[in-house]
Amino acid sequence: MKVIQVISGHIPIENTGNRKWGAVELIQSEYQKHLRDQGINCEIKWLNEVEPDADTVVHIHVANLCAEAQKKGIPYIYSNHDHTSVHYGKGSWLYNQQLEAIKGSVFSICHAESVMNFFDSTDKLFYLTHGVDTGYYTPREQEYAEKKLLMVAANGMAGDYGIDRKGFRLGIEAAKKLNLPITIVGTEANAKFFEIHSDLLQYEQLTVDASNPTEDRKLQYFHEHSVFLHPSFLEFGSPNITLLESWACGLPIVGSYDGSRHIEGLQILKALDVDEICNKVEYVYNNYDEIRSKMLTDRKKHDWSTIVGYLKRMYEAYQIIGIENASEEAKQQYLALYNR
Repeated sequence: MKVIQVISGHIPIENTGNRKWGAVELIQSEYQKHLRDQGINCEIKWLNEVEPDADTVVHIHVANLCAEAQKKGIPYIYSNHDHTSVHYGKGSWLYNQQLEAIKGSVFSICHAESVMNFFDSTDKLFYLTHGVDTGYYTPREQEYAEKKLLMVAANGMAGDYGIDRKGFRLGIEAAKKLNLPITIVGTEANAKFFEIHSDLLQYEQLTVDASNPTEDRKLQYFHEHSVFLHPSFLEFGSPNITLLESWACGLPIVGSYDGSRHIEGLQILKALDVDEICNKVEYVYNNYDEIRSKMLTDRKKHDWSTIVGYLKRMYEAYQIIGIENASEEAKQQYLALYNR
């Protein structure tokens, strides 16, 4: 079996450490690395370079390329990474584009359980959790001596940089109330967010790094802080990648989460509220050693090698199903392989 991951954009797909922001590119890089480790020939190519055959699995990560693949008669697996279709809602042009990409696939993958219910008019969509490189995202050797809060995210949504999807205002207001330093790390989109919400920059203990730092620098931030904040109101990953990175680093988390899988060290917010965040942060600091110890014991649970093992089973199902099978038959064959 051969796998082709189709290039989704113009962000370079690089090795860990040198990478900058680009969750889809990170995922493709990890898929390729661990598929090769598991004996699968995996290449990353542009769609116009794809020459499919019976032994080739084509995996696409953006909807518009699925439409092109359909025109070319290329069967494919589709991974849906787009949260803005939820923001625009059912019946929107983006929702319809995503739905057509899913329906045109042999089957599709999403990384948030809530998306399964959102796209409820198709039975081709299956859940696969994100992973983390636990060999790279490692705990710091010494205990955290200083109380410092960290947020790692690219804010905004659907081209509107002012939408506070990641809860920066909540995080900063909580830090103010607790009188704690807070660092917010991410892409240039965050600089535009703070241009719109410039009042937030008045907090003297706030540090903003909107330089799109490398993975190496991001790892340093995880090591330099003691609690990770994630009061987001919309995610397309349950859990998303930064939660898993924080877990792998043994950095306790206070955040929102609507998934069913247990995330060790995560104190789930019952409401997106400053007082709720403060209460959870104080609980973490009062129980820090116990929380961190459990995180470190179970930190490899979502390693990419395990997650890609599930993906490999999906590819095996892909080859058995074939594009001529009815949707229900494809579903049953997939489930039989995935759950074996």
